[in-house]
Amino acid sequence: MDTFITQTAYANNGDALTQNNEMIRRLEGEMSRTIETSDVCRANAAPGQDTEVSEETAEVLAAALDAAEDTGGAFSPALGSVIAAWGFGTEDAHVPSETELASALDQADYRTVTLSGNTVNTGGAMLDLGGVVKGYALDRAAENLKANGVQSAIISFGGSIYAVGEKPDGSSYKVGIRDPEGGENDYMATIELNGRFVSTSGTYERGFSEDGVYYHHVLDPATGFPVDNGLVAVTVLSDSGIRSDIYSTALLVMGAEKGAVFAEEHGIDALFLTEDKHIITTDGFAETYGLTVRNGAYSLG
Repeated sequence: MDTFITQTAYANNGDALTQNNEMIRRLEGEMSRTIETSDVCRANAAPGQDTEVSEETAEVLAAALDAAEDTGGAFSPALGSVIAAWGFGTEDAHVPSETELASALDQADYRTVTLSGNTVNTGGAMLDLGGVVKGYALDRAAENLKANGVQSAIISFGGSIYAVGEKPDGSSYKVGIRDPEGGENDYMATIELNGRFVSTSGTYERGFSEDGVYYHHVLDPATGFPVDNGLVAVTVLSDSGIRSDIYSTALLVMGAEKGAVFAEEHGIDALFLTEDKHIITTDGFAETYGLTVRNGAYSLG
């Protein structure tokens, strides 16, 4: 899944974590855009034709298409051609030409994708489920921990994290929200997590520089360019990994003003971090999750 995965569980054995690893590899094999035998790759290679996919791939795609409709396209599972045009995730990352980008956008309309049972037809679009599969995998992993009787654990699939229970010393699990101007272990704030899922999408996570300009990987489906709306990150907490994964991206694309309204209307617990270091949250976020700002350069409200 092109990310670091870490798992810590307090249990009698490591069976649950081994099973989670096997599940993650299986899902990657089914839903990767670059593995030729995957469901996604096969569907992309057959534009306009029906392709049978696994029940899990169909479930993830259905959730992604519903979210695309719900967010007015701010989240889209059909940006594969645009991502490929930018070369994100490869050694050939570059700013595409106007012609190249226009052509890619022509193939990036999620509304051309149809799903009937386990049958997918891309309608000429190129699927990319990278913005949703980690959250789905986290859901399955959390279910597996419960099935194995694990009562205390924290697992991280890239920017998506799940924690349940307390540490052996009785303290709660705290999750750091990264300082965009610091390193991976520099946090501008922390929250407490118990039985919930949290996902963060940030403009600092991955990207490249060309001619002195930095281009990050969170693309606006409307323009095909990296999002540039004054936000650097959005954190979403939910009782669903797939929901937290989807909406952290969608709200980042929407921007702080529109995103905050959408989040309140849809019952989404969210934190928005702006370029000028302001922290904006939905009502009750700070109290519910024990939000603690740890870097004086950032201000809440």
